[in-house]
Parts: sequence; C-alpha cells; structure tokens
Amino acid sequence: MKKRIISIMTILAMTGAALTGCGSAEASDFTISNNLVDTVDLGYSVGETLSEPDKLVGENNPISSVTFFADPTSVEYNGRLYVYGTNDNEQYDKGTGNDENTYGSIGSLVCYSTDDMVNWTYECTIEVTKIATWAGCSWAPSIVSREKSNGKTEFFLYFANSSGGIGVLTSDSPTGPWEDPLGKALIDNSTKELADDPVYWCFDPGVVIDDNGVGWLAFGGGSAVHDDEDGMFTGNCRLVRLGDDMISLDSEIIKVPAVYHFEANELNYINGTYVLTYCSNYEDRYKWDSYGSDEDAPTTCSMVYMTSTDPLDPDSWVYGGEYLSNPSKYGFSFSNNHSHLQKFGDNYYILYQTVMLLDNMGSSASGYRSIGVDLIDVDEETVTISPATMTREGVSQLKDLNVFSVNQAETAVTTAGISYYTSEGRTFITSISDGDWSAVSSADFGNGANAFAATVRGKGIIEIRLDSVDGTAVGSIQFNTGSDFQTIVCTLDKMVSGTHDIYFVFGGSFVFDEWQFAYIESE
Repeated sequence: MKKRIISIMTILAMTGAALTGCGSAEASDFTISNNLVDTVDLGYSVGETLSEPDKLVGENNPISSVTFFADPTSVEYNGRLYVYGTNDNEQYDKGTGNDENTYGSIGSLVCYSTDDMVNWTYECTIEVTKIATWAGCSWAPSIVSREKSNGKTEFFLYFANSSGGIGVLTSDSPTGPWEDPLGKALIDNSTKELADDPVYWCFDPGVVIDDNGVGWLAFGGGSAVHDDEDGMFTGNCRLVRLGDDMISLDSEIIKVPAVYHFEANELNYINGTYVLTYCSNYEDRYKWDSYGSDEDAPTTCSMVYMTSTDPLDPDSWVYGGEYLSNPSKYGFSFSNNHSHLQKFGDNYYILYQTVMLLDNMGSSASGYRSIGVDLIDVDEETVTISPATMTREGVSQLKDLNVFSVNQAETAVTTAGISYYTSEGRTFITSISDGDWSAVSSADFGNGANAFAATVRGKGIIEIRLDSVDGTAVGSIQFNTGSDFQTIVCTLDKMVSGTHDIYFVFGGSFVFDEWQFAYIESE
C-alpha cells in the first residue's frame, strides 16, 4: 500500500491550534511529543498470518490476555480503578509451561487499571520481596487508601508472605514506588494472641477503612487445629483493628465464627456495616442444620459473606449466604476461589479468578489463574449481596476511549502474541513478532481524525485497522529508530470519525510505548 506522508514541518507550523475534546471539528494538535518524525516508506509489511489471541475477540474476560494473576483486590483513585493480584505469571515463567502452579516462586504482585471496565492498562509489576527483603513470597494482596491532612493520598498494600505472615507496603501513588515501613511482618504467628493460639495459615489479608477512618484487618485460613473446632468452625478466621498509622495493631485479635471458613478474606464497609467475604472449605456440610440459618449451606469452594456492626464482638457476626459459586458452576474448570467486591461509579462489581485464559490456551499446565469482572447486585440499605455469576462476556464499557488523548500502548481489551515490560521508567509492549497485534474497544474519533503518532523503538511497521483485525488498514507508520525511542507520525488514508474498535497490527521487531490520533487542519 502506498503511504501518504504528513510533513513534520507542516505539523510544527500548526502547534498554535487549540487542543479540543474528541467530539470537536476544530484542529487538535499532537501532545504526545514535541519531536515528531515523519514516517517513511521502508518497504516493511505485516505478515499474512496473524497471531491468534488467547482471549477471544468480543469477550471482555479475563481482564488481561497477557498476564496470569489472581486473588484480586482494588482501589479507586482519580477516576480509575486499580486492580492488584498475585503474579502467577512469575511462577509460569519459571516453570516448563506445562507444570502445576505451586505458588512458591511468586514474590511479586501485578497492577492493572481502567476507567471504562473493558480497556485495561498494565501499570506495573510490584517486586514485593525485593522491597520487603524479609519476605520470601508475595500472595493475595489487599489495598486501601486514605487522604492525608496535606490533601495527598496514601496507599497501604498488604500481602501474604506465603502462609507464614502478613506484610504491608506504603506509597503516595497507586503504582508506587513502594516502601516497606516496618522491615518485618505486621502479623505472624508470634503476634499477640497468635503466640498462644496460632492460626493454621497466617495469610490472605482483607483490609478496609470505615467511615470513621478506622482500619480493620481480617486474615487466616486452613483447617481446624483444636479439639473444640471442626470443619464448620475452623477457628482460623481472625480479625484485628489497626492503629491510626495503619501499620500497627490496636486491639486484641479475635476469632470470627466464619462458617466453613477456608481462605480468601476481604473486607468492605457498606452503610455502617462491616462485610467479610471469604472462600468456603471442602468439608462435608452434614452439620449445617445445627447452625440454624435460613440460608442454604455454602457449596464447596464458594465465596460467602458475613456482616457485623461491631466487628470485635464475635457474636455479632451474621452469616449472609453464598454470593459466588466455584468457577466450575459457570462452565469453567474447577479451581480455587478468591473475589473482591468493589463499587465503581454507580455499579458494584465482583472481581474474581478463574483459569479461563489457561483453558483458552489449551495448555497442559494447571493452576495459573486470571482475573475476571462481572456486575453484582448489592442492596446498600439492607447490606444484602445477591448471587452473581462469572462470564466470558464480562461487563459493558462505561465510556468510549478518547483517541485524542495520549494512550499507553499497554492499554487493551485483548492482544495476540505480545507481552509487557518496564525499563528505565517506561512501560511498553514488547516481544513483538510479525502478525502480532493489540486491540482497544470502542474508541471515539468524534467528528474526525486524520493523523496518527506512536512512540516506538526498533524496526518495523504498525498498521491501524478498524473494527476487525483483518480489516483494511486506514494508515500505518514505518520506522527504524535504532536504539532510541522516537515518535513517528503519519497521515491517515482517510478521515476517521465515530466510534470504532482499533487494532494495531505489527510487523518487525520493536517496542511500542504510546499512541495518539489528531485532527490536523489543512493550510
């Protein structure tokens, strides 16, 4: 295809034009870089064979087609939802590709973010055990934030050091840098009441800050260890009030009588009520009739909840029921279970884990998990959670993506063949081969864009295709930048307006950092 080339001098001559919203017919300058380089025809092309995605087009779950991660938790900040999980991909990369996930080599967490619940941006990998050097593993995070007196927000990220203790990292940003304020575990089995009555697994923190600014931490899991405990009351769900600094303990550690408790603790605070969610165990339910609940017994390895208005009083906790069954109920492979309840905008969402990405790959490996998201109905007045589901379709997109903003290349609804990497302050798409691609959903071109720019390093071509990965390209850039990043710009073959899915299709060997469309007025 013959390329139309826009002169860099022409673009620079127009930098006085106002940047406007995506619905405008006014001129919109590029803001991606002050140093734009014209594309040139180098004779590069995309291969005829396109890579196959592991997350199918038209399906919004799991949220990442690139990363295995699990045990979701999340926090909202500045209109974006940040989701964190155990970095199963670390274990996968260290394995054979067909082994079982044993979790023992996982020392990091992964963070993705979104503002529309469909296009997800890979933010970072948090190297927990390199920050908290006393820890050997990093599993099952829980994150909270609060505003400080100076107006800044501080973040507290709790994690499990395998099954032997709970640590905490702090930061002034949801993506770090993170610090280890204690230099040791916040809780382990030598802490306070645990020294005389240890929890079977000292892990899986669930943290919340209530409306009074008080922090609470639930943790623990495993089997019963005392003669007066059994499969229904394992004695392994513990709860403690946190100090004002959020990195100390400010109460006794109590036992929550969580029925059939196993693992995967999380806490929410809704309408003056504390909500504990956790995964039920594998024990027989033959004793359920003696419990006296109007709710049915939870099914094996399902997510259930309890509520309280006085969390340090064990007798105040009331069983609410099962709200999310094992993934096997919804047509996915049986796997362990962990979920997090999150209100974002006007909706409640349930974040959960399955092995659907691994199943999509047709892999013989097992236990490598991915995070999905679906809507869930929560009655805030009665603090009642209705049963939810797990789907491949996922949720609807909350708003269109703005193509006139600078967008990160590692924002996608699905991808094929690529991976993400961070180096020297940049996070970008890497591992690109001919026919690989990345897609974003429902991108708004408003009344029209006629130019495109991308920041890249290396040698290759990016074709811009709309609404289908094998559709006709509306423009492309070609480049050979050597070892430096450059921002390459081209005119499109036609004016593009309205809302489209965008497919960036790759040829060559390079890394891709960010992109932007613009409308450039003719002189």
